[in-house]
Amino acid sequence: MGAGEQLGLSFDARDVPRLDRVAVAERLADEVSGRLGAPVRLVVHDNRHTMVSFRREGAGIQLRIHHLFLGAPPDVVAALADFARPGRRAGRQEASRRIDGWIRAHRDRIAPPRTGRLQARGRVHDLQAILDRLNAEHFEGAVEVRIGWGRSGALPGRTSIRAGVYLHSARAIRIHPALDREEVPEFYVASVVFHEMLHQVLPPAERGGRRTLHGREFRRRERAGPDHVRAAAWERENVHRLLAHPRRR
Repeated sequence: MGAGEQLGLSFDARDVPRLDRVAVAERLADEVSGRLGAPVRLVVHDNRHTMVSFRREGAGIQLRIHHLFLGAPPDVVAALADFARPGRRAGRQEASRRIDGWIRAHRDRIAPPRTGRLQARGRVHDLQAILDRLNAEHFEGAVEVRIGWGRSGALPGRTSIRAGVYLHSARAIRIHPALDREEVPEFYVASVVFHEMLHQVLPPAERGGRRTLHGREFRRRERAGPDHVRAAAWERENVHRLLAHPRRR
């Protein structure tokens, strides 16, 4: 790709030389500046959480965008300008909708979270052994994922606990270390692992601009999973123990 690459031809900025990325970024800044009628200083980043943000800088604007917006088509460029435009709340809401649509369509360009080294064998429970058993018995060995205990401190004031999380881009499962205790039965840990494994088998669905993590089929499969009723009952009766005694790792 040459430095004269036109906006509207989408590309993954990670795959092109830095000078070409700079040229496209400068063109994008000029385009947004022209639409706003104000100077724009563009900052391109690889942050996984805040894709677009802006702040006033004197008579101009600093606009921070994820690199997936480089090469975006004119309607998305217009949305970036409308998002940073002062005093137009309704226009900003519509701009946010278009920006979110572009992010969803190019989610593969977002860097996966850093999972670091995952330790599956705990003081009491061996997560890898649990996962392997569930994979063989309920998924025909189709789930390919790493698993390990997370890190956590106290949970003051909380009334619930996020026992596990599946990281789609990293294909990894983290389980809350509060579950690695003798008083937490293995069937409950297994139910949490099973839930997170389902997230790989049944990824989020996009409907009407909304992202659904736990759709009808997900819930059906979860209810049919091992010890679901018993595990749900145990959690209701013992969540206060998990909240009161989280393990530090």
